[in-house]
Amino acid sequence: MRLTRYSQAPICPSAGLFVADGKSIVGANKDDAKVVSATEQLASWYGGMTSLASKQIKLFADGAIYSQLMQVREPYLDGHKGAWMMDEEVFTRAFRIYWDAGYQIHIHVNGDAGLDRVLDTLEANLKRNPRSGHRTVLIHFAVSAPDQVARIKKLDAIVSANPYYVTALADQYGKVGLGPERADEMVRLGDVSRAGISWSLHADMPMAPIDPLFLMWCAVNRLTFSGRVADPDQRVSAEEALRGVTIAAAYSLQLEKEIGTLEEGKLANMTVLAENPLKVDPVKIRDIAVWGTVVEGRVLPVGAVAKKKAFNSIGTGVSEREFAIEALSHAALVSHPG
Repeated sequence: MRLTRYSQAPICPSAGLFVADGKSIVGANKDDAKVVSATEQLASWYGGMTSLASKQIKLFADGAIYSQLMQVREPYLDGHKGAWMMDEEVFTRAFRIYWDAGYQIHIHVNGDAGLDRVLDTLEANLKRNPRSGHRTVLIHFAVSAPDQVARIKKLDAIVSANPYYVTALADQYGKVGLGPERADEMVRLGDVSRAGISWSLHADMPMAPIDPLFLMWCAVNRLTFSGRVADPDQRVSAEEALRGVTIAAAYSLQLEKEIGTLEEGKLANMTVLAENPLKVDPVKIRDIAVWGTVVEGRVLPVGAVAKKKAFNSIGTGVSEREFAIEALSHAALVSHPG
């Protein structure tokens, strides 16, 4: 096997699936006919335990939530403006090229005005060139509105959400930028679930810890660091959250026939937990110990299992400084384990 720029040896205990950056590729190729071939050529960069997702592409709508540059329908409290990561004509061109080539399109979108642009573009392309099973993915899904949930369902899109936004930001954004109602309604997974839309959870490290149990805990409880529940109607069940980090996550990458559930013929990838996340008290999901993992049939115990310490203080009314220290400590822990 030829080792390439993004190659990991087969012994590596994790696999990396990369989605190409359509923003950069379209920007570098003024000729529409060359965009898809330039994308396909990237597959040669990978090897071993890394690969390029086949016929999948990443585009970008509006700015980041942490910088409050998402594009919103109603003005920010202080009147500042959001930003677009791709100009509208560039976004429209990129979407059209990849849509017509049969690609699954993953789109970074954070604000409700950003989501309007994405859904308008999706709807226009569905009318122009109908496609079934396109699985267009709305990534992050921070600020949205109830009417948009109905459109997402109608247009057959799916959601990949970051539930940590609520835990980390709802309290502060209720005072700065969004106001209490919009801040508490962020990542409205309850509405998405009730609408029957497929959704999954992601970390977007370093925007949230790479810790599936912690992400489940965030989605199920919606506890902020001050100890309150942000919009209880947007909570989801533990079973739904478990699907969000397993089979629904696999579905969002068109990998549900390979991973996501324990079935004959799929890869033997699994995590061995000390307790059942569907039976413990929901506020204790984040504390479940991990015995180890099985990766393609290889058993990889983590050694002596210690109780998780990071983020134990969330929901207990800790100070902002204490929370920041916990957050940074946890980020360092999950980035550099051991």
